[in-house]
Amino acid sequence: MTRLCTAITALLLSAGLTPAYAADAYPAKPITIIYPYAPGSASDTMTRLLAEAMSKRLGQPVIVDGKPGAGGSIATEHVVRAAPDGYTLLLSASGTIAVNPHIYKLRYNPVEDLAQISIAVEVPFVFVVGKNFPAQDYAAFKALSATKPGGLTSANAGLGTQAHLTQAAFAKLAGVNLSILGYKGAAPAVNDILGGHVDSMMDNAASQIPYVTSGKTTALFVTSDYRFDGYPKVPTAKELGITGLVPTGWFGLAAPKDTPPAVIEKIQTVLVASLKETEMQRKLKELGWVIVGNTSQQALERARTDYALLGQVARDIDLKPN
Repeated sequence: MTRLCTAITALLLSAGLTPAYAADAYPAKPITIIYPYAPGSASDTMTRLLAEAMSKRLGQPVIVDGKPGAGGSIATEHVVRAAPDGYTLLLSASGTIAVNPHIYKLRYNPVEDLAQISIAVEVPFVFVVGKNFPAQDYAAFKALSATKPGGLTSANAGLGTQAHLTQAAFAKLAGVNLSILGYKGAAPAVNDILGGHVDSMMDNAASQIPYVTSGKTTALFVTSDYRFDGYPKVPTAKELGITGLVPTGWFGLAAPKDTPPAVIEKIQTVLVASLKETEMQRKLKELGWVIVGNTSQQALERARTDYALLGQVARDIDLKPN
């Protein structure tokens, strides 16, 4: 009987059907979340908040290790190649999972070579103009664009970013004439919109909160299906008749694809519980994040949907992988 049980256990392990006791023993050592961008951003702060809360629940240190470069592709590949044991996780993002495959020649498929654990937070994009721009609502902006043969100038944080693809999709779907300008980061683009050197910008909605609320920029719409708490009077794209946009950017956790399902489930449960903490919700909302905390299957479905939609936009604008 002992030999039979051992044989059955070995068979289950080889098939990826890890017994429940494997999850009960997890984690037995520190966990590392690989962060794919440079330090200091709102997503870095969010990741460290989650790591601290999860560490308390798991009884082991959860370390955030930054590996920036190539739009997050270096960090993502590191996790794809890591041991599938639940001790190396990725701060996954719509940019690294759904955008990068269309702009980089990757040696992996980020949608299929990772196990999505959960989308933790999301944030819409917002289309803004400067306070002195002559068109201060969407209808006026669209009408003015039709009178400009070269299009109204519109900035983004960089060509090939999700903001750029969302901007290009908006121009096509709404029939708005834009001359799109890719900057090297959001900061110089914001400086130009504030200085009146560019007509409009597609930006992260959380980043624009101080400018919109102080009247330095005017938000014409947000891309989400819901109104954004940061400035709830601003309409959604759908309210203005613009449909088909990828509604938000998002961040979550992912693991190497062969990580045992029971371990994935345990991490997902702890992550969602951490997101429900009152103090966590307060801090994340202050940063402009919209809390999600969905299931692993829902996260995978979202990754696949956004990958397909953003891939179509990349093909429409003839964006070539490099």
